[in-house]
Amino acid sequence: MISLPGSGSELFNARALLLGANRLRLFHWHRGRLSDSGVLEASAKARADFKAYLAARPAGPVYLLVDVAEEEFRPETVPRAGGADRKALIRRQQARLFGPGARVYAERQGCEQRREPGGRRAERLLFTALSGRGLIEPWVELLCAQKVPLQGILSVPALLQSLLRRLPDIAPQALLLTLQSVSGWRQSFFANGQLKASRISAPPDPGGPPAAALLLAEIEQFRRYLASLRLMPEGQPLDVYVLADPALQRALAQAPGQPPDLRLHDLDLGRLERQRALRPQPGPPCCDQLLLQHLFRTRPANRYATAAERRYARLATARRAIHAGAGLLLLGGLIHSGLNVINGLGYRQAAAEFAGQAGRYRAAQEEAQPLPPETAPPGAIRAAVASAARLRQDRATPREALALLGGALARFPDIRPLTIAWAHGPGMDAPAAADDASADGPRYRQSLTLKARIEPFAGDYRAAIARVREFVRALRALTPVRVVEIEALPLDLSPGAVLQGSGGGPAGAAPFALKALIGAD
Repeated sequence: MISLPGSGSELFNARALLLGANRLRLFHWHRGRLSDSGVLEASAKARADFKAYLAARPAGPVYLLVDVAEEEFRPETVPRAGGADRKALIRRQQARLFGPGARVYAERQGCEQRREPGGRRAERLLFTALSGRGLIEPWVELLCAQKVPLQGILSVPALLQSLLRRLPDIAPQALLLTLQSVSGWRQSFFANGQLKASRISAPPDPGGPPAAALLLAEIEQFRRYLASLRLMPEGQPLDVYVLADPALQRALAQAPGQPPDLRLHDLDLGRLERQRALRPQPGPPCCDQLLLQHLFRTRPANRYATAAERRYARLATARRAIHAGAGLLLLGGLIHSGLNVINGLGYRQAAAEFAGQAGRYRAAQEEAQPLPPETAPPGAIRAAVASAARLRQDRATPREALALLGGALARFPDIRPLTIAWAHGPGMDAPAAADDASADGPRYRQSLTLKARIEPFAGDYRAAIARVREFVRALRALTPVRVVEIEALPLDLSPGAVLQGSGGGPAGAAPFALKALIGAD
């Protein structure tokens, strides 16, 4: 039976199946910790137990990691293409190499590009295929029957290629030797980090020859295979990295008959597991935990699973995306509602403050301007109506007076005004005899006070005074003008004035001032 950890009931608990030729191993991943749930032999009873386990816990993504000898590797050069043409070309090449029914994956070998003999551009691809359908199909069918989200089907060599990039000080051309509990020893050859070839061999018989001698023989046989494929240059030493315990590494280094062009490098499996916080496992030094932890942390893309086999994984991803989107929308709605509530409270407080200010302003207005009585005496009403009529009748503006003054100044271009003062009102004091009073009393008058000067002025005050008197006569000739008085002449001729200066001196200013009263219409 399968032992289940406490995290097995979690909805999104990740799981992985490590599948070999004759056995299956189940691993759980929960909150960054890896646990081993047991081993199943490839039998009908084991499949029934596994089916019962899936029926009890169908939720959670599952990875199927395959380590079988039925995985083939074919490097091929294909014409350079893109889009749908490239996909069709790869499909035809897959059918030609492996036939129908095989699970095939094509991977570009770095950025390597070549040219065919005809001059066309080409690219180098590595075609990998799982041809042992009888080993994989029963377990995949159980997963699909229980609607388990299958994230993908991967192989151990492909996962080793990703793990190799995280190992320190690896040579450009390296042979990685690993041991898996469900299969045996696997040799994988990498050139510049790219997988070129891989093969698997059964673990040595405890009653047979020493394991170190058998492994060296397997390595030498695999090197001859690499040389036949021209993947390993002639005469170049082969760097072998043994991912095992120190005891096996020492046995390999001390084994007799070791080829001189073979360089062994130690990769302490126990130290790597301790660095990744993995608990040591009893038994042979297997790489199962290291591979599965790397699988769960990196979550590589699918290689061999079909679209139909991954439909429940896509549905689970869509469901999680919908739930995440709904959660974000709910959070955004809560935030927006909270902001609206805060703004509403602010508006409410501001409205209360404005209402208080309006009340204070209304009280101050009522206190400063008391309301008139509801009824007024008839005499007050008649006086108000008469005042309004008088105001409409006797309203005055400076437009007419300024128009009269402007017409007069237009005939005297040598008179330059300095200031003009305008006023209006009843009963203005006339400097001369006010002979314009009627029987009805004084009329409304307008007054203009003009201060001006003679320009140009050559110093002839007699001529300047005569020019001012001529301008006054012109103003008096205008019909609306009632009185014009000269307030100041260019030269003061009054009896109390003191005359001084020289008649032949330089020219000075000739200012004067006058005031005119204009009667109402």
